[in-house]
Amino acid sequence: MGLVRRRLPNGLEVTQVDPGEAAVIYREVFVEESYLRDGFPSTGLDVIFDIGANIGLASIFFKQRHPDALVVAAEPGPDTYAALRENFDRHVPSGVAHEVAVSDRNGTRRFGYYPQAPAESGFYADEPEETELARRLLVRGGVPAPAAERLARSRHRLSHVECRTVTLSSLIREHGVDRVDLLKIDVEKGELDVLAGIEEPDWARIGHLALEVHDIGGRLARVVSMLRERGFGVAVEQEDRLSDTGMHMLFATAGRRTASLSSGASRSSGVTNPG
Repeated sequence: MGLVRRRLPNGLEVTQVDPGEAAVIYREVFVEESYLRDGFPSTGLDVIFDIGANIGLASIFFKQRHPDALVVAAEPGPDTYAALRENFDRHVPSGVAHEVAVSDRNGTRRFGYYPQAPAESGFYADEPEETELARRLLVRGGVPAPAAERLARSRHRLSHVECRTVTLSSLIREHGVDRVDLLKIDVEKGELDVLAGIEEPDWARIGHLALEVHDIGGRLARVVSMLRERGFGVAVEQEDRLSDTGMHMLFATAGRRTASLSSGASRSSGVTNPG
């Protein structure tokens, strides 16, 4: 699929793969500010990792709010990475974009890629499941059922590419940073792999996490437990439109451990444990 360059409603010109998908992500990131909550993240972030960056809209948003921060992004999709690179050159010139998938090991792996719906690509892509979910969401959004069926099927034609994989700890070492103030993860059912690639000493380097979790086989409870055991305060939210999908957003902030990190940035444990 060819890249297109279009202007967003806020005036930013960005390179896009699919304008419809970019419009949805723009609304979530810039209008609904889906990565912000009261007290989350704290001000003065210096290092931000965007794992599953797509075309980089979240990275651009973070850079606007924290102009002095180093932004490191990872995206394995071939077209989405090409758009990401152009958008970093234009809007995050001091940032670094990697054409990699962050996973539980360094190497190569077969990546399921939807050229017409790249944001839904991933190692665990399931064409029938994702086609049906897209159809339901389109109908819920007001699209007539026959049109929703056609559109969902046309967008979910799965192909596969070989991509390079790295662990998060490898990326931390590569960039020589002693902390990651904000770690955003959106990797379409691959979130446990990303977390498994964090070596135990590196957990103490992480200040905040914004993480999309697909609650498969009790995964949400597992991730919440994993983070709480490492001293994070955790909050879980779910959009009303996703109430029957198992997709949740998790926000976590490190507790007392953050005070021991060699950072001049202000940090807060403003995300609280859910009831």
